Amino acid sequence: MLDLEAQKHVVDGKLRCWLDIDINDSRAAYQRAVNFVAAKNLAYSLTSNWLPELGGSELKRVKEQLYANDFEWSGRGRCAVKMPPQRIYVEVWPEVAPLAVENFVALLLGNRGKGQESGCEMTYKGCHFHRCIKGFVAQGGDFVKNNGSGGECVFPGKKQGFKDDAAGLKVKLGERGMLAMGNSGKNTNTSQFFFTFGDVSRLTGKHVGFGQRDVDAPLRESQRSPSQSVTALALS
Repeated sequence: MLDLEAQKHVVDGKLRCWLDIDINDSRAAYQRAVNFVAAKNLAYSLTSNWLPELGGSELKRVKEQLYANDFEWSGRGRCAVKMPPQRIYVEVWPEVAPLAVENFVALLLGNRGKGQESGCEMTYKGCHFHRCIKGFVAQGGDFVKNNGSGGECVFPGKKQGFKDDAAGLKVKLGERGMLAMGNSGKNTNTSQFFFTFGDVSRLTGKHVGFGQRDVDAPLRESQRSPSQSVTALALS
């Protein structure tokens, strides 16, 4: 997990947030490569003991030959010599969906303590995207059970969830990258949210839309659920 200093970012009058995700434990794999180079650079005559300073041919050699053939290290798991960009930037719209935005940002920042109902820390940090469906959505936010069957909002006394923001229900979910609340029916918003992978206009009016991704992110589409783990790490 990553430590972070929580911040709100307001750019050009717009509220923007970001979250770092980890796909298939890429960060752990990268850290193994960093540690391997630090420990073995002299033994393998590498030009540096710091992975980012190695050239392309050396990186290839580390991954395909040195690490792979070192039984002690390769037994710890795969390595990755480059970290793919895994940060999602989103613009959220408090003027459209004030309740949804307040709830989402508070869970990003993780500054509300433990939930009244679950007793869990109210934060998206370490939370899985439990549902990634090709052409449909990537859904996460269940910090209670991490499987899509739970969730809790930051508003006290709202066990069943907070009410729908009326204007947010009018947001058309007609393109890739829209951000909306997951729910189990009218006025049942807790902590689950989703990003759209395409035109899901049929969900317009049923789910509160409250933002949009600024930059395309590496959430991978599958037929049902992620074949690789997708976990929120650092959020702000």
